[in-house]
Amino acid sequence: MNTWRRQIGRLSTALMIACSTSLLAAPSAADIPGASVDSLLRLAREQNPEYLAMLYEAEAAAERVTPAGALPDPRLRTEFRDITRMGEQSPTLIPGQVGSTRYLVMQDVPWFGKRDLKKQVAEFEAEGARGRALVSWNDVAARIKTSFAQRYFVHRNARLTDEILELAKRLEHLALTRYANGLAPQQDVIRA
Repeated sequence: MNTWRRQIGRLSTALMIACSTSLLAAPSAADIPGASVDSLLRLAREQNPEYLAMLYEAEAAAERVTPAGALPDPRLRTEFRDITRMGEQSPTLIPGQVGSTRYLVMQDVPWFGKRDLKKQVAEFEAEGARGRALVSWNDVAARIKTSFAQRYFVHRNARLTDEILELAKRLEHLALTRYANGLAPQQDVIRA
């Protein structure tokens, strides 16, 4: 029972130390996403699934360029001839027990220029995929910048509205004070 209490005590001490070190290493306000447009853009470039998918598609298309210009894979063909040895035995597919075995290696060679044409098509597709990734990034960045500008506009409007409200309260207080001292008519108080 005593060892159980010691382990709980050690665990709680370790937890307090971990919490205190994490509080000391808290990120600054500039590191928090949303503090600036650049931090949001950096976060989107690293974690936006739409952009990352387009980027991976572009990488995959770039990797398809080299194989597109290569020769097709060669084929191996095996033919067993006279599998009964002119009727001397029952049919078999063991290469040493058939009459003869023929091995053929075949390679298709495309007509002149076809390999280069396939490689160029793959290069153009890779370039198109890179362009689509760039368009995707520009779309994401534009949405982020627009949202950040709208957020800035709303916060500035709220601050301006608070300042106008405070000014109206001071004018009202000033008009009431002047009316109370007989320096202004009642209409000034009503207008204020």
